Amino acid sequence: MKDIVKFLLFIIYATAIFFLPNCLFILLFFMINLLIIILAKLNLKKAITNTLKILPFILFTFIINIFLDSFTNAFWIGIKLIIVCNSTFIYSQTTTVARTC
Repeated sequence: MKDIVKFLLFIIYATAIFFLPNCLFILLFFMINLLIIILAKLNLKKAITNTLKILPFILFTFIINIFLDSFTNAFWIGIKLIIVCNSTFIYSQTTTVARTC
């Protein structure tokens, strides 16, 4: 039951990031992710490596959004994608398939 609540909170957290306005307030979520990594004693180097692996896709999305919208909005969407990818890494490292069964 605990893992189901954890999953629902993760979905709400990831969705809320995209619905928040584009301001420096969104960087608070980055700090929350960093705090969770530290408190859960996850490998920070592995989290950064995982984010760097996904970075080409985020950059591709950023470039497409520059053409479709503006640089500012593309920048914020890129930041939000980085935060959500990082929170997905945190969730995947703290929850295993065996726990959810």
